[in-house]
Amino acid sequence: MAKPLSTLVKQVNPDVVEAAKARAEKEIFEWRLARLREQLNLSQVELAALMDISQPSVANLEKRGIEIKLSSLKRYIEAMGGKVTIDIELPDGQHIDMSC
Repeated sequence: MAKPLSTLVKQVNPDVVEAAKARAEKEIFEWRLARLREQLNLSQVELAALMDISQPSVANLEKRGIEIKLSSLKRYIEAMGGKVTIDIELPDGQHIDMSC
């Protein structure tokens, strides 16, 4: 009988698991940026024109994942007509919303 994934993960070095989680989070963020653009039926070339940058620069923004600068993310989202807001969760569970 096959073992559940949760059982197998418990047997792996915790550092390896954390590194895998970090990489997955980065790749998911990259995918989400591109998906936002695609939902608006914009190509990288079209978005680049809206941002007044080159298409390779748009590709690089999408590849930066969670390492993207907030100012770059803001330009990227605003070029598509969106708005960036930040939800800060404090240790006590309180949320503070901030607009950029």
